[in-house]
Amino acid sequence: MAEKKFQRKIIFIKKSQQGKMLAFVLLAVLFGMSFVFYEYVNLLEGVFRKHPVLLYVFIEEGYGLLVLFIAKLFLCFAVLALITAVLTNKIAGPLYKIEITCKKIAGGDYSARAYLRSGDACGDLSKEFNNMMDKLEPKLRAADEKTQGDKNV
Repeated sequence: MAEKKFQRKIIFIKKSQQGKMLAFVLLAVLFGMSFVFYEYVNLLEGVFRKHPVLLYVFIEEGYGLLVLFIAKLFLCFAVLALITAVLTNKIAGPLYKIEITCKKIAGGDYSARAYLRSGDACGDLSKEFNNMMDKLEPKLRAADEKTQGDKNV
């Protein structure tokens, strides 16, 4: 059987896995940002104790800076969510594709194959999986035909 050429398709991993990964990364970033914010507040507290006059200037200018900080924070989370979604898809997508192929085979479609990009471990795994199925397919079809023949008798 001729090997089917890889065609790029969008493969999304399971929503629950992608959601868990996204939540984990965002919580880790939130923790890191809260730590930095805590350190920043401690720094400002020390400055304001030494120079109380600066507190009044900071209060006047602080609202604009706070709005800008919050906008940057949301932008950072949006970019991070996008990067996390792409990376989880790139990492776990091929494994999900193999899982879907296994379910098709378990459902009786012995011609199903997993075609993934080559050049990495997932590509090697799909190639070996397809080689295995090429060898097993005739045996599985013969076993099905024999079972069907036994039922007809």
